[in-house]
Amino acid sequence: MASVEQRGKSARVIAYIDGRKYGFALGRVRKKVAERFAANIDQLLYERRCGLTLSREVFNWLAELDDSLYDLLVGQDLAEARQNVTGLSAFIDQYIEKRTDVTERRVEKLRQAKKRLIEHFGDLEMDQITPGDADEYSRWLLKKVAPTTAQKECQIAAQFFRHAFRKGLIPKHPFDGVSVGTSTNEERQVFVPRDVVAKVIDKCPNWQWETVTALARYGGLRCSSEIALLKWSDIHWDTDRFTVTSPKTKRYGKASRIVPIFPELRPYLSKALEMADDHELWAVPMLERKPGKNLSTTFKKIITRSGVDSWPKPFQNLRLSRQTELEQKYPTYVVCKWLGNTPNVAQKHYLKVTEEHFTEAAKVGTPRGCDGDKRGTQSPAADRNTSQDKSATPIVLRDSVRFADVIDILENARIAEEGLEPPTRGL
Repeated sequence: MASVEQRGKSARVIAYIDGRKYGFALGRVRKKVAERFAANIDQLLYERRCGLTLSREVFNWLAELDDSLYDLLVGQDLAEARQNVTGLSAFIDQYIEKRTDVTERRVEKLRQAKKRLIEHFGDLEMDQITPGDADEYSRWLLKKVAPTTAQKECQIAAQFFRHAFRKGLIPKHPFDGVSVGTSTNEERQVFVPRDVVAKVIDKCPNWQWETVTALARYGGLRCSSEIALLKWSDIHWDTDRFTVTSPKTKRYGKASRIVPIFPELRPYLSKALEMADDHELWAVPMLERKPGKNLSTTFKKIITRSGVDSWPKPFQNLRLSRQTELEQKYPTYVVCKWLGNTPNVAQKHYLKVTEEHFTEAAKVGTPRGCDGDKRGTQSPAADRNTSQDKSATPIVLRDSVRFADVIDILENARIAEEGLEPPTRGL
């Protein structure tokens, strides 16, 4: 374990691995900086000894180190010398290559954002791009892609330049504060009713497609990244739960989550188990453990074949529909645990006001707990006349009294001059 040695106002970190001593003279730094250096040195040495890919924490720590501290690691053969790449194309390529902590799907989005940056700027030196250029790029993006895509790609561009700024390759971050488009497009958020899903499932070509559709709609799984990694060993029939492996949330320390086997989902999982080969490992074998496999094209054809109106983002809106349903019965924090997102993300991308909400709200008669609405429909004049005719009545509260009952008593009974509070001596 690495240790920190204080020598006056200077600090040094000492670490050992395979009998070799590593010494890092940090100079005059704060104690917390030295302790963080020691902790990350321990993790770095462990990952190198085990031949592991650098973790996100260590990767980010190395990227943030100033050149003097980073050169200490280079001198001990613990890191590669930094290349002062300042050309836009080469820098982004190097950045993407080192993002080993993200999924292949995310890497593809980074590459797409790079392609548009090069299309607009050309292969400029990064320090030649100004904040004004960044503003122009954001407006250019809006003409090329949808507002939500423009917003995401502008965020990725800012991510590239922020990293270059933190490495000291550019004097300022030109995309700082640049925003364009919107993060959500409510027109593309659609609640898919169960009767529509049933028609689609009826037209699925085989049991595997039925399972995919059911897992997306009634299990709330991401397709295909989470469905592709679902094994039969992950389904715990005895406890009515199953484990979901999530590549998307792995880098946030949430590699998996536990989800109930919902009653709507159970028949499809049971059928899949009956249809699968005896020694089959995967719940949906056709995906062949390919979390990046694109199923949308075929699924859209299945939707068309079923005779129902198609909807945008077919799999994401199935997941949206499940979250919206579950939110009517369970607390948000519980639903988010099951579906693997956060309340903020759910509010922006997964919760939809449905026709049933409007219908239920407009029904004659109010649901339990809304008695105050009934009172609002009474004639004010009638209320006043009734209260004048009644004599003072003592207030008696039952153990199970409701708030609406208290309101009714207060409005229809006269209260003594002392009011509700008991008299206080001396006043």
